[in-house]
Amino acid sequence: MEKTKLELKLNESVRVKLLRDKCYVGSNSYGPYYLYTILDGEVEKSFFAPAEIHEQIVALGLKSGSEFTLKKVAAQNGKKITGELVFEAIQQASPAAPNGNPDIFKELMRQSIEDAVEIAGAFHGIDVQKIGTAIFIARTKSNGF
Repeated sequence: MEKTKLELKLNESVRVKLLRDKCYVGSNSYGPYYLYTILDGEVEKSFFAPAEIHEQIVALGLKSGSEFTLKKVAAQNGKKITGELVFEAIQQASPAAPNGNPDIFKELMRQSIEDAVEIAGAFHGIDVQKIGTAIFIARTKSNGF
């Protein structure tokens, strides 16, 4: 059974959920493509992500079960008006701190340090603490904290 392709009309917005951890990467005469399997409401669909959105999904580490919204907006390309997809990740519930309040910063710091250790393992003479701090600052700024 072939899945329906996700298609949005201008100014239409949709909230979807990833069904797989990774996308299928392929190539055709138009160049590379990134095929994701998503859930739109109750319907399983195929989503061909533009390179920019694929990069955001990978950078944010979205996996199966992660949700995000897509909105198609008007964009100008020279004299031509085209549709452009706007991506926005939906924050998942954070682990609770001992006092019952979510501790978003603790989780972001933990992930930042893990990523810094991974990066430092590939290069010699790199300061894990500085890299971890830089990643943490970038993540908190990009997530609106």
